[in-house]
Amino acid sequence: MTPVKPFRCPVCRAKFRATRECSRCGADLSKLMQLAAMSRICRREARKAVQDHEFKNAHDFAKKAQRLHETENGHRLLLLTTWLNSPGPFWS
Repeated sequence: MTPVKPFRCPVCRAKFRATRECSRCGADLSKLMQLAAMSRICRREARKAVQDHEFKNAHDFAKKAQRLHETENGHRLLLLTTWLNSPGPFWS
């Protein structure tokens, strides 16, 4: 598994501290915050879709979340939804 890379300021590479402005260089990080928030929303929707047995939707949300921001838990969720979508003897 690829190690998770935390968000960093695209200007000076300082660690992201969940603020709209970089603490080191003052760059506007609001777009970065939007990506982080959207990935969390997609993961929440994926978990809800799994609970509702909507495995295709769950997989789509998990995949989108990982494209926005890769995380270890997101990777696990993507693996789960991939497995749930695969044809197998359990679903026959």
